[in-house]
Amino acid sequence: MSSRRLILLALALSLAIHLGVLGSGLLPEVQLELPPDQDLRSISVKMQALDADEPAAKPEPQGAVAQLRPATPKPAPAKPKSAAKKAEASAPLAASEAILAQAQPSKDSSAPQAEAKREASAPDADIKIASSAPVADEMAVNDKDEASAPVAETAADDGYIHPKGALRGFPRQATLGYQVFWGSVMAGTGTLEWSRGNGGYRLDISASPFIGPKLRYLSEGGFQLKNGLRPDSLQAWRGEQAKESAHFDYNAGQLRYGDQSDKLLELKPGAQDVFSLAFQLGLKGGELGPAPIQITTGKKVYEYPMRPSGEAVYDTGAGKIRVIVFRAEGDGDINEFWLAPEFSNLPVRIKRTDKDKRIDLRAFRIDVNGAPQWKLPPQPTRKHKNDY
Repeated sequence: MSSRRLILLALALSLAIHLGVLGSGLLPEVQLELPPDQDLRSISVKMQALDADEPAAKPEPQGAVAQLRPATPKPAPAKPKSAAKKAEASAPLAASEAILAQAQPSKDSSAPQAEAKREASAPDADIKIASSAPVADEMAVNDKDEASAPVAETAADDGYIHPKGALRGFPRQATLGYQVFWGSVMAGTGTLEWSRGNGGYRLDISASPFIGPKLRYLSEGGFQLKNGLRPDSLQAWRGEQAKESAHFDYNAGQLRYGDQSDKLLELKPGAQDVFSLAFQLGLKGGELGPAPIQITTGKKVYEYPMRPSGEAVYDTGAGKIRVIVFRAEGDGDINEFWLAPEFSNLPVRIKRTDKDKRIDLRAFRIDVNGAPQWKLPPQPTRKHKNDY
């Protein structure tokens, strides 16, 4: 059989498999209907830069609570005999209750008495007493409590989707689930994993097509509270095979990139890879200055001034999310990031277009700091369209 016939046979088989999958109901029930692209509007709400400070150590308690420090015990005022016997019978409980009583400001309270009772308290008692933060702040710190709370899946009365709790600061960790569209056809699913800590960051993006090898991009580098992301490397894989990459050599002032890392350019201040750029924009509230930003995809490098292109709504089919759109364009490539201010400026949509293809990642799940914040409820598919 000739090579041409083999190619035609392979194409016919691939087409048959695609059509079979699309019509079989095997696609996930969580599926976005692809709405037409919308015109961008003028920005009505400015995206805010986010605080990236790590949770600070709690300050030394002040006021009445500040008296809870180890010291030489002083005799407490005499109490009736019946109360003293009861205290002796339940010493640990009485000590705990006395500490809690001392935490309330009182004109009659004295430092020696509070210092004496400190010795009977648990090691973390002062932390619990000293805390006067609102409940919302405590929920933001306690990821386990957040993770057990119900996920906001439905839109509010205004038709917009909001996180289940107010999100403060730039995330230490975030996970987004995406549906991946190739052109206008859903081709698979993807995941974005973001984490930062110990002066660095890691950004792992993967896409799993229904047919074909898995795609993966890994961006790693430093993270500074003042300057934000400082990428060291970007590596792409197609299946198990390493593909294009980029290496940021700050000491030598060089940017190496390409399939073999054999291309070399001068490294410009503030350079980003195409994925770290989205998180740098989110951290800085979109304010990266008027100068062009050096951006690399691993295959190409171009410079483009990053500023908001406009405001839009991300239509999930089950509600809308307000977004600010940033667009980087150069050498025939277009990269768009749809950042959601209410969801910690995270990218709920990423579009990459070049002369050969258009890839569109649309979020259907958002977790922040280990806590589910939104998940798209099951949508009708061909197989289940009559179940709704």
